Amino acid sequence: MPTRLKECTIPIALLIAYFWISPLPAEHYEVGPEKPLQQIGDVPWESLGAGDTISIHARSEPYREKWVICHQGTATHPIVVRGVPDPNGRFPVIDGQNATTRTTLNFWNEKRGVIKIGGANVPSDTMPRHIIIENLDIRSGRPPFTFSGREGQTEYAKNCAAIFLEKGEHITIRNCILRDSGNGFFCASQSSNVLVEGCYIYDNGIEDRFYEHNNYTEANGIIFQFNRFGPLRKGCRGNNLKDRSAGTVIRYNWIEGGNRQLDLVDSDHKHLIDDPAYRSTYVYGNVLIENE
Repeated sequence: MPTRLKECTIPIALLIAYFWISPLPAEHYEVGPEKPLQQIGDVPWESLGAGDTISIHARSEPYREKWVICHQGTATHPIVVRGVPDPNGRFPVIDGQNATTRTTLNFWNEKRGVIKIGGANVPSDTMPRHIIIENLDIRSGRPPFTFSGREGQTEYAKNCAAIFLEKGEHITIRNCILRDSGNGFFCASQSSNVLVEGCYIYDNGIEDRFYEHNNYTEANGIIFQFNRFGPLRKGCRGNNLKDRSAGTVIRYNWIEGGNRQLDLVDSDHKHLIDDPAYRSTYVYGNVLIENE
């Protein structure tokens, strides 16, 4: 008997160690017609974990919903929010006009984005990491449009963005359409290692104003590649791609229109100015079109 007991203690110990160090299994949330979840607000955005995937399936009507992502994935297990196109290749549309917010969420700067990354009370505030957003058509985050949030029916800010990255590390925006908002994509200075690729960003801005742009970013490390930047909304005087980042790379993009196609200006933040990468910006392989 002592021998048999000794033989079985080693595999039991290994089994305990395995469960102790193994990550929790990732979840896959499917949203759309005939899917387990009918609305984006049915996703438990307050409790996501590394490796979770949210698949939003295209439908004939837009999803009039908005939300925040404030969680941490990992390099091998990112958190992915992915649109699933219809048979004709059309992306699911996320429309900020008359959008609702999941009632369990609580986050500040609701006026600043249709989809927001970082900065929340519920879920608990953290530095978001390894987040991927792809294959979504996100639009209509601007006045006079309104949404339903924690303060009831609220008008968007002029500088609202289709995607507002308040803070985050290793954030990827891929193959999205960002349009009809104050800013198409906005990234604030606490962000780092941002990738924007394969997107179509156009038809943004506020009439008779110079302060809203198709893209307005300030990060520690940002790459724009293989994107198409189209003209701003009629009567809007902003720039196309405005950036204040350290370590900017802008390559192989089509950039058409705007007060300036590229507006690469100084940062306002010491931690970016003092970074060695701030001394070099790389712009190559782009098509720049100045409209009449």
